Amino acid sequence: MKFSQIRLWTAASFLTVLAACGGGGGGNSGPVTSTETFQLRTAYVSYINGSGSWPFTISGTVSGVNVTGSGTETAGSVSSATFEGQAAQAKTTTATGSFSVNGQNYPLASTSTAYVSSNYDPIGFNGEEYEVVSSSVPIPATARVNDTGTWYSSTRYTTSNKTRREGTSTATFVLEPDTSSTALLKIIRIEKDTGGTVTSTTTSTFRITPAGGLSRINETILIGSTSLTLTY
Repeated sequence: MKFSQIRLWTAASFLTVLAACGGGGGGNSGPVTSTETFQLRTAYVSYINGSGSWPFTISGTVSGVNVTGSGTETAGSVSSATFEGQAAQAKTTTATGSFSVNGQNYPLASTSTAYVSSNYDPIGFNGEEYEVVSSSVPIPATARVNDTGTWYSSTRYTTSNKTRREGTSTATFVLEPDTSSTALLKIIRIEKDTGGTVTSTTTSTFRITPAGGLSRINETILIGSTSLTLTY
């Protein structure tokens, strides 16, 4: 998720390519506001430490042109690393697959690494951009439906040499109604350019259980007239 959000770079990783072309979870009968208390930090730490592969489908539009596709996201194990001169834990995520625009097929290949501290606080990301977290608030131990909060803010650069600043990003979270025994955890990431104008909004949605079990549902990214959804 950029739930490092780990950063969900997968949609953004090929968005530029799509623009240049010119053109998982189960359902239920309706949302219910659960009265349960959800182990939010347990879910987050388990997400960081977990590894595996998850297939996804791609749907949406770019400047009014339909986009379809599919692929697989693979998250590796956490390893020791350094980021900006400080000790860190690193987690690398890759995405492979293909998508179709106007009847033309294009390959999808993306790799990104999220860095967190020994306490699992996000400190940076390296992928399509180089991102340094400037402030963060630890994920709460527990949360209930309708709880929300700010997670982190960061500065985005083109590369790790940081000679060109791209703008900023902020990430927030909210728990929304789902069923009597689950909730929807949404991580909302907003990127702005150096002038403060919003350039993209990415929402990662997960289903969470009271014990902190987490399952991916989808990710959506909005950039101008572009709207893409990755469904797991």
